[in-house]
Formats: sequence, structure tokens, C-alpha cells
Amino acid sequence: ITYDSKEDVFKCDYCHSKFTLEEINSHKEKNSKKVNLTKEFSKMEDMEGYHCNNCGATIITGDNTSSTKCVYCKSSAIIKNRLTGIYKPDSIIVFKQSKDDAITAFKNICAKRPLLPKDFSNPDNIQEMEGLYVPFWLYNIENDCYIKADCTNVKTWISGDYQYTKTDFYKVERGGYLTFENVPNDGATRFDDLIMNAIEPFDYSKLKPFETSYLAGFLSEKFDVVSDEAYKNAKQRIEEDAINYLKSNINLYTTTLVRESKNNVSLTDTKYVLLPIWVLNLKYKDQIYHFAMNGESGKLVGEIPVSKSKLMLTILIT
Repeated sequence: ITYDSKEDVFKCDYCHSKFTLEEINSHKEKNSKKVNLTKEFSKMEDMEGYHCNNCGATIITGDNTSSTKCVYCKSSAIIKNRLTGIYKPDSIIVFKQSKDDAITAFKNICAKRPLLPKDFSNPDNIQEMEGLYVPFWLYNIENDCYIKADCTNVKTWISGDYQYTKTDFYKVERGGYLTFENVPNDGATRFDDLIMNAIEPFDYSKLKPFETSYLAGFLSEKFDVVSDEAYKNAKQRIEEDAINYLKSNINLYTTTLVRESKNNVSLTDTKYVLLPIWVLNLKYKDQIYHFAMNGESGKLVGEIPVSKSKLMLTILIT
């Protein structure tokens, strides 16, 4: 069975039956003493490999993979020892955008790029298109911050044959106690932080208590960046945002230059969650281009190449 986020039910691809999460959990409880029906893969010795009990194939996974698919029979596999203890997420946002939605978004972004190489968006170039639950840390942070700025007001006027300029100089201070909720930082080293930041924001009101059943049909990973390490990036973002926020409140002057700033940051809460992302890898002229789409909002980001011939033609015409 796989999870259908649009209907909020679990579907069987063979008989098309539909089940609620409560029915799935009830079924697990009834059958837990007889046989563990949800255990599709068992860990092998001496290697990061798993044995598919459906078709017998051996699947090699990455060190951090927590759910995957058998490449032969397409059965979903939940690697439970990577979803327990400290690796068990507190919450999850399930996929709202489907694979077709991701492909449509990719085509739309290509259609809006007139300098894109003609055959770049050819579906044959797509090497990988997967729905992936990426591990994220969410932080609640408070910041008692303060800035000092040098500001000027400049006034210019003409009188007779002369132009006059008057400049007033000011010392300006601003302070505030700012509260930030659910500041995200991805917990996986293999994902580009710039891309992960670019597909924000997620709607955190959509967070649900974590259930392994939601992972069926998708890939997922456990974190390999610990909370304390990821917090350093979140803290830096908070400090920069706080300074920019206070600076934005200095709006009565011609120029503003921040000379001094102080941040007193305190962490109040940390959550470990899984967030939905569609990952698209495309190969064009021996180069791999990476795209990522927010599986909740549909926001797509990625690398867009430019056709040199189209660029030169545009310059010549201009």
C-alpha cells in the first residue's frame, strides 16, 4: 500500500482498496503476535544490504536510508532500526504534491526560460525523479538583540545661482526581543543547504505525529548532522534576520550604516521532523543538473543552463 496525500488515505495498488491510518494501526496490533507483516526487509550481515521478502532480491542502501523500494518488484521497505530511538522523528509533513505535479512544475519553469537549450527539458534526459522525506531540525529560538547605526538625512535645494546640500548626522539605536518558531535546517550532509533553504517555507501547521506508514511508496533518510551542529547554521540565520529586522525599523533617514550589533540568543525547543521533497536529477551534455520541489507547497528550484547560441543571437538582435 502507498499513502495518497490528496485523499489522506492508504491505497492498495492491486485491488484499489482504501484504508485510514487508524485501520492500518489496528491491523498492525492484531497481527503483531502472529507475524510482523510490515517487516518487508531484514538486515543482512557484514554489509548495508537488505533482503526483500517479496521477491528475494538483495538491495544495497546508503548508510542513512530509512525507507526505500526494491528495484526489482517495487515493494516498499521500511528499515525500522533507522527510525527508532534518537532517529525516530517527532513529526512529519506528508506529500501534497504528486509526481505529475513535480513534472508539470519542471516543464513550466523551463517554458519560462527563452534562453534554455532546446532539448534540455526532454524527458529522456531525466535520470532520477523520486519523492524523498528529508530529515530536518526545527528550532524555536529567542533573541534579545541590539544595534547601533550611523544615519544621515540629506536635503538639496537651489537658490539663485547656487545649489545647496545640507547633511544631518544621527546616532540611532534599536533593540528588540524577537521570537522565532520552527527555524529549519536540514539534517543530511548530502543535500545542498542553499537548495534546501531556497525551497522554504513549509506550512508547519500541516505537521502530523510521525507514523512509519506515511513512508510507504517514498524514500526517506535519517539524519547524519546532529542537532548541535545544525543549530549553528540556524543560529547564524537568526542573528542575521534579527539585525535586518531592526535595521528595517530605521526608516526615516537617507542612509543607514550599522556600526555595532549584539545578539543574545537562547534555544527554547528542538524538533526532529521529516519534510517532503521531490528530487529531480537531469543529465544534459555530460553534466548533471539538480532540481528540488517542496512536496507541500510546490515551489521548485534548480540549475537552469543557458544556450550560448541563443544568447549570442539575442545580443546581436538587441
